[in-house]
Amino acid sequence: MSKIKLSETFIKDRVKLALAEDLYPYGDITSNLLKKSKIIEAKLVSNQKAIVAGLLFAKHSFYQVDKKIKFILKKKDGSSIKKNSVIAIIKGKASSILIAERVALNFLSHISGIATKTNEFVKLAGKKCKICCTRKTIPNYRVIQKYAVKLGGGTNHRFNLSDEFLIKDNHIASSNLKELVSLAIKIREEKKLQSK
Repeated sequence: MSKIKLSETFIKDRVKLALAEDLYPYGDITSNLLKKSKIIEAKLVSNQKAIVAGLLFAKHSFYQVDKKIKFILKKKDGSSIKKNSVIAIIKGKASSILIAERVALNFLSHISGIATKTNEFVKLAGKKCKICCTRKTIPNYRVIQKYAVKLGGGTNHRFNLSDEFLIKDNHIASSNLKELVSLAIKIREEKKLQSK
Protein backbone atom coordinates (compact mmCIF):
# COMPACT_ATOMS: atom_id res chain seq x y z
CA MET A 1 0.00 0.00 0.00
CA SER A 2 1.30 3.46 -0.85
CA LYS A 3 2.42 5.57 2.09
CA ILE A 4 0.96 9.04 2.37
CA LYS A 5 3.51 11.78 2.85
CA LEU A 6 2.65 15.44 2.74
CA SER A 7 6.00 17.02 2.04
CA GLU A 8 6.45 20.73 2.49
CA THR A 9 6.99 21.04 -1.27
CA PHE A 10 3.66 19.28 -1.95
CA ILE A 11 1.84 21.59 0.48
CA LYS A 12 3.46 24.71 -0.95
CA ASP A 13 2.56 23.63 -4.50
CA ARG A 14 -1.11 23.04 -3.65
CA VAL A 15 -1.32 26.38 -1.83
CA LYS A 16 0.34 28.17 -4.75
CA LEU A 17 -2.26 26.74 -7.16
CA ALA A 18 -5.11 27.70 -4.82
CA LEU A 19 -3.85 31.27 -4.42
CA ALA A 20 -3.32 31.62 -8.16
CA GLU A 21 -6.92 30.53 -8.73
CA ASP A 22 -8.18 33.00 -6.12
CA LEU A 23 -6.10 35.96 -7.20
CA TYR A 24 -6.21 35.74 -11.01
CA PRO A 25 -6.07 38.11 -12.87
CA TYR A 26 -5.93 41.28 -10.71
CA GLY A 27 -5.35 40.11 -7.14
CA ASP A 28 -7.66 40.91 -4.22
CA ILE A 29 -9.05 44.23 -5.39
CA THR A 30 -11.01 44.76 -2.15
CA SER A 31 -8.08 44.12 0.23
CA ASN A 32 -5.95 46.41 -1.93
CA LEU A 33 -8.18 49.27 -0.70
CA LEU A 34 -6.76 48.89 2.83
CA LYS A 35 -3.81 50.89 4.13
CA LYS A 36 -0.68 48.85 3.43
CA SER A 37 0.88 49.70 6.79
CA LYS A 38 -2.04 48.59 9.00
CA ILE A 39 -0.95 45.69 11.25
CA ILE A 40 -3.53 43.42 12.88
CA GLU A 41 -3.72 40.27 14.96
CA ALA A 42 -6.27 37.65 13.96
CA LYS A 43 -7.25 34.38 15.60
CA LEU A 44 -8.35 31.16 13.95
CA VAL A 45 -11.13 29.92 16.24
CA SER A 46 -13.07 26.67 15.85
CA ASN A 47 -16.81 27.03 15.40
CA GLN A 48 -17.49 23.46 16.54
CA LYS A 49 -15.97 20.44 18.25
CA ALA A 50 -13.65 18.83 15.70
CA ILE A 51 -10.43 17.11 14.75
CA VAL A 52 -8.27 19.95 13.44
CA ALA A 53 -6.27 19.18 10.29
CA GLY A 54 -4.56 21.06 7.48
CA LEU A 55 -2.69 23.56 9.61
CA LEU A 56 0.40 23.61 7.41
CA PHE A 57 -1.78 24.42 4.40
CA ALA A 58 -3.19 27.38 6.32
CA LYS A 59 0.26 28.49 7.46
CA HIS A 60 1.68 28.39 3.93
CA SER A 61 -1.35 30.24 2.56
CA PHE A 62 -0.40 33.20 4.72
CA TYR A 63 3.37 32.87 4.15
CA GLN A 64 3.03 32.74 0.38
CA VAL A 65 1.11 36.01 0.42
CA ASP A 66 3.48 37.73 2.87
CA LYS A 67 6.61 36.14 4.35
CA LYS A 68 6.52 38.65 7.23
CA ILE A 69 3.25 37.27 8.61
CA LYS A 70 3.65 35.51 11.95
CA PHE A 71 1.59 32.32 12.15
CA ILE A 72 1.59 30.93 15.69
CA LEU A 73 0.14 27.43 16.03
CA LYS A 74 -1.85 26.69 19.18
CA LYS A 75 -2.92 23.17 18.15
CA LYS A 76 -1.41 20.27 16.18
CA ASP A 77 -2.83 18.41 13.19
CA GLY A 78 -4.96 15.56 14.49
CA SER A 79 -5.81 17.32 17.78
CA SER A 80 -9.31 17.01 19.14
CA ILE A 81 -10.60 20.52 19.77
CA LYS A 82 -13.65 22.03 21.44
CA LYS A 83 -15.90 24.75 20.06
CA ASN A 84 -14.27 28.21 20.36
CA SER A 85 -10.73 26.78 20.67
CA VAL A 86 -7.97 29.06 19.42
CA ILE A 87 -6.18 27.09 16.69
CA ALA A 88 -3.67 29.70 15.59
CA ILE A 89 -2.83 33.39 15.92
CA ILE A 90 -1.85 35.40 12.85
CA LYS A 91 -0.05 38.75 13.03
CA GLY A 92 0.80 40.97 10.09
CA LYS A 93 -0.49 43.43 7.53
CA ALA A 94 -4.29 43.46 7.41
CA SER A 95 -4.30 43.40 3.61
CA SER A 96 -2.01 40.34 3.48
CA ILE A 97 -4.02 38.42 6.07
CA LEU A 98 -7.28 39.15 4.26
CA ILE A 99 -5.84 38.10 0.90
CA ALA A 100 -4.79 34.69 2.28
CA GLU A 101 -7.61 33.98 4.73
CA ARG A 102 -10.12 32.30 2.39
CA VAL A 103 -7.60 29.89 0.87
CA ALA A 104 -6.25 29.07 4.36
CA LEU A 105 -9.76 28.51 5.75
CA ASN A 106 -10.85 26.43 2.75
CA PHE A 107 -7.95 24.02 3.24
CA LEU A 108 -8.42 23.95 7.00
CA SER A 109 -12.18 23.38 6.91
CA HIS A 110 -12.03 20.74 4.13
CA ILE A 111 -9.28 18.68 5.73
CA SER A 112 -10.65 19.10 9.27
CA GLY A 113 -14.13 18.18 8.04
CA ILE A 114 -12.92 14.87 6.62
CA ALA A 115 -10.89 14.08 9.76
CA THR A 116 -13.83 14.98 12.02
CA LYS A 117 -16.42 12.94 10.10
CA THR A 118 -14.03 9.98 9.91
CA ASN A 119 -13.49 10.18 13.66
CA GLU A 120 -17.25 10.11 14.25
CA PHE A 121 -17.51 6.89 12.21
CA VAL A 122 -14.48 5.39 13.98
CA LYS A 123 -16.12 6.00 17.38
CA LEU A 124 -19.43 4.53 16.20
CA ALA A 125 -17.75 1.43 14.75
CA GLY A 126 -15.80 0.60 17.89
CA LYS A 127 -12.46 -1.18 18.21
CA LYS A 128 -13.41 -4.39 16.38
CA CYS A 129 -14.01 -2.64 13.09
CA LYS A 130 -11.91 -0.41 10.82
CA ILE A 131 -13.25 2.60 8.95
CA CYS A 132 -11.61 2.53 5.56
CA CYS A 133 -11.60 5.17 2.81
CA THR A 134 -11.82 4.52 -0.92
CA ARG A 135 -10.55 6.29 -4.03
CA LYS A 136 -13.74 8.37 -4.36
CA THR A 137 -11.72 11.52 -3.95
CA ILE A 138 -11.43 14.87 -5.68
CA PRO A 139 -8.89 14.43 -8.51
CA ASN A 140 -5.42 15.64 -7.51
CA TYR A 141 -6.49 15.93 -3.85
CA ARG A 142 -6.50 12.22 -2.96
CA VAL A 143 -3.35 12.39 -0.86
CA ILE A 144 -4.78 15.28 1.18
CA GLN A 145 -8.12 13.55 1.72
CA LYS A 146 -6.51 10.24 2.68
CA TYR A 147 -4.19 12.13 5.05
CA ALA A 148 -7.31 13.60 6.71
CA VAL A 149 -8.86 10.13 7.07
CA LYS A 150 -5.73 8.92 8.89
CA LEU A 151 -5.84 11.92 11.25
CA GLY A 152 -9.45 11.04 12.04
CA GLY A 153 -8.43 7.51 13.05
CA GLY A 154 -9.46 5.82 9.81
CA THR A 155 -7.55 3.41 7.62
CA ASN A 156 -6.52 4.03 4.04
CA HIS A 157 -7.59 1.49 1.43
CA ARG A 158 -5.97 1.39 -2.01
CA PHE A 159 -4.25 4.62 -2.93
CA ASN A 160 -4.29 3.85 -6.64
CA LEU A 161 -5.24 1.10 -9.08
CA SER A 162 -1.88 -0.66 -8.82
CA ASP A 163 -1.89 -1.13 -5.04
CA GLU A 164 -4.04 -4.27 -4.99
CA PHE A 165 -6.55 -6.29 -6.93
CA LEU A 166 -10.16 -5.31 -6.28
CA ILE A 167 -12.56 -7.24 -8.46
CA LYS A 168 -15.81 -5.30 -8.68
CA ASP A 169 -19.20 -5.78 -10.35
CA ASN A 170 -18.03 -4.11 -13.56
CA HIS A 171 -15.07 -6.48 -13.83
CA ILE A 172 -17.32 -9.48 -13.26
CA ALA A 173 -19.82 -8.18 -15.82
CA SER A 174 -16.99 -7.94 -18.35
CA SER A 175 -15.47 -11.34 -17.62
CA ASN A 176 -15.73 -14.43 -15.42
CA LEU A 177 -15.15 -14.17 -11.64
CA LYS A 178 -13.38 -17.53 -11.35
CA GLU A 179 -11.08 -16.66 -14.25
CA LEU A 180 -10.29 -13.21 -12.84
CA VAL A 181 -9.46 -14.62 -9.40
CA SER A 182 -7.24 -17.34 -10.90
CA LEU A 183 -5.32 -14.81 -13.00
CA ALA A 184 -4.91 -12.43 -10.06
CA ILE A 185 -3.62 -15.22 -7.79
CA LYS A 186 -1.16 -16.27 -10.49
CA ILE A 187 0.38 -12.81 -10.96
CA ARG A 188 -0.38 -11.01 -7.73
CA GLU A 189 3.22 -10.60 -6.48
CA GLU A 190 2.19 -10.13 -2.86
CA LYS A 191 -0.67 -7.79 -3.74
CA LYS A 192 -3.93 -8.16 -1.85
CA LEU A 193 -6.90 -9.62 -3.67
CA GLN A 194 -10.43 -8.51 -2.82
CA SER A 195 -13.85 -8.74 -4.39
CA LYS A 196 -16.60 -6.19 -3.90
